[in-house]
Parts: sequence; C-alpha cells; structure tokens
Amino acid sequence: METPTRWQLVQLSLDGCSFDQLVEQCALFLHNPLVIIDNTYRIIAHSHCITAPDEVWTNAVQRGYVTLEFAATLNNWAALKDKNSRYERMTVSQITPLRRRFYHISFRGELLGYLNITEGSTPFEEVEEECCHLVTQLLAREMYAQYHFGDARRKSNNEEVLLQLVAGNFVNRAHFLGQVQRSTLNTSCTWRVLCCDLENFLSYNAGEDDFKHELLELFPYGTIVIVKRILVILCEGRYCDPSDTRLFARLNRYLKAKGLQFGISDPFDDLFHLRRYRDQAMQACRLRRYLLQPEHLYTFFEEVKTYALLSRIPRGERQLFCSGPVLALWQQDRLEHTEYLLTLRIYLQTNRSIKATAAFLHVHRNTINYRIGKIRELFGPEFDALNTANQILLSCQLLQLADSD
Repeated sequence: METPTRWQLVQLSLDGCSFDQLVEQCALFLHNPLVIIDNTYRIIAHSHCITAPDEVWTNAVQRGYVTLEFAATLNNWAALKDKNSRYERMTVSQITPLRRRFYHISFRGELLGYLNITEGSTPFEEVEEECCHLVTQLLAREMYAQYHFGDARRKSNNEEVLLQLVAGNFVNRAHFLGQVQRSTLNTSCTWRVLCCDLENFLSYNAGEDDFKHELLELFPYGTIVIVKRILVILCEGRYCDPSDTRLFARLNRYLKAKGLQFGISDPFDDLFHLRRYRDQAMQACRLRRYLLQPEHLYTFFEEVKTYALLSRIPRGERQLFCSGPVLALWQQDRLEHTEYLLTLRIYLQTNRSIKATAAFLHVHRNTINYRIGKIRELFGPEFDALNTANQILLSCQLLQLADSD
C-alpha cells in the first residue's frame, strides 16, 4: 500500500474518515504496527495493514486490553519516560525483543490514552519524532470527538464510568445517571472503594492479566482502574464485608506476597459521591503509619478517623489545641531527647498496660514504671480521669502528626 504524506494524513482526518481508517494510514505513515489504547487500557484499534511478528502483540489485540500490571507501569510515566525526548514518550524493551514506544494521546490537557508503536521493519531511529507527534495529535482529535460528541446511545463500560467519577468529570447528577444507565453498574447496592499506591509496583508482563484476575478472585465483579499510579477498586459491599475473616486473611497473604497495602473506605450507596470515599480509602493508606501496630496490610478508614479529623487542623495551629501539660512534655522531649510523650501515648493506646508499652518500646518494665510515675506527678490526681485521658491522647496524636510534618 502507498505511504501517505503528512499532508495527505491531515487531509484524511479533516475529511472525516473513520477512526480505523486513520489508524491504518498512520501505521503506513510510520512504517510500523500501531495499537491504540484508551484510558481504561482497552485496545480500541490497531493496524491490520502492518502487524508485529510477535505473539504478545497478537494476543493483546485479540484479547482487546492491556494487562493491569503493565497499566500500572504506564502510570509510573514520570519515572520511566524517555529523558531526552522532545515529546512525552516511553520506550520499552523488556516485553519481547521487539522494542515498543508509547506516546501520550492527550487533548486539551485530558489524557485520552496511549499510542503504542512496535518496532517492525523500520527502526525507531529512522522514524522522525515530529511524525510520531503528528500521529498522536490526529488520533487525539478523533478520540476526543468520539468521547465527547459520539453516539449518545453507545454502551459505557464500567471502567469508563469509574474513571469519570474519580476525575470528577460529571457535570451534574443527570449527566452521571445518563452514563451509568448505559453501564452494568448496580445503582441499588452498597459499595466500598479500595485504593493502593502503585508507585513501586513495576511489571512488564504484557501477556496474561494475572494481576487483574487475582484481584477479581478476591473481589468478584469489581471494577478496577489505575489513575495517576493509584489502583482504585469499586467493589460491592457484600464482597468486602469486614466480618468475612477468611476473605481478609486471604487478602492479607496476597498483599504481603505482592508488597502492597490497601486502604478501604466506609460503605456507601450513592455512586455520585464516589470521590469522597476514594479519598477515604487514600487517607486510610496514608494515615495507617500512625496506628500503634497495624495488624494487617489493609486498613479501613474507620481505624484512622481520629487522625483524619485531627489532620484537618492547619499545621501551624495544631499546638494551640493541645493540653498544656502534654505540650510541656513534648517540649521537654525535644530539648532533652527523652521519650516521655511517646511513652505516654503508647501507654494510653495499650489500655494503660505497662507490659505492652515496654514490649512496644523495647525497654524494661521498670523504665516504663519510672516514666509513668514522672508523668503522673505532672498531671496530678486527674491523670486517671476518663475526660483527662481522652484530652491527653488527642493531644498526643496531634503532636504525633506535628512531628511527622
């Protein structure tokens, strides 16, 4: 087939050719096979006139989507992208001997997907960067038009709806309902959101989608997307019931094997407010480090609500809400390099157990007895009163946040 010039390619796009026709002509223009991936990691088009002599490439286009593991790698774009390229691109040589080059397909600041060029008969060094950029621009224009002005009757997949919810792209509830009704999401059940930061998760597995299958075994019928390195799972509440000890034992073993941690939101029944619960799951991930001894690699938002509330107090004002004696202990520790405040917090969080406090701090029980005796002198007879204990613990937790700023 004849190779189009760049101007013929532009004219073809302006004349309103189909998206598949445009992809074919772009492949001929670049002399290499192309795959177009949308922002839910579905393969929405690929070249037929030029294909890759590569089993992984063939299996992927037949399957119709990119593995969740490799999607996580694409989400680490900033760390993995080519450093000396004029345009945003990532070159990957770890999948098969054939190199692959990925480009962002963006329009008006919105990431629509990725262009995947596989090195075929023409080495990448012989393909002009400007030509690749032109192709991404033409594809972006067509994809944007299809997404925003395409057939309103088109079925929406659940991942598309979840992405739009996470991004806050629905103008109002009517807009949301119009989209969700064209998906298979159940709007009459209880949900939870699970989140995980995949910053250190790197995989070039483009073959079988093991990661996604494993997650769906744990959370059947879940909807899974990755947004800016964050894995987001929308799961029906019945499949994420905290009382299901067998499920969460399996989950903990799985997370340990993968080196991951999950945050889990409160249950909710209005998908339109999903971002609020996505934020809860993210806070559970972020604030779990303040828990005394996290028993598991998953954390429910319920466990960190106190820290979530206290973290809303501006950093510069946190000391203003602390008990005077607690603040004095904190200042003494900073000056004398002692651990009275830490001892006090652990003591209260372990239900005033000398043994548990000593074990946590790896010191002798007599040391804890001595420290608590000194602390009692500071607080006086009110030290054992419930109201005082609550005030002291909240002050300790506020200063714990302050120390980590």
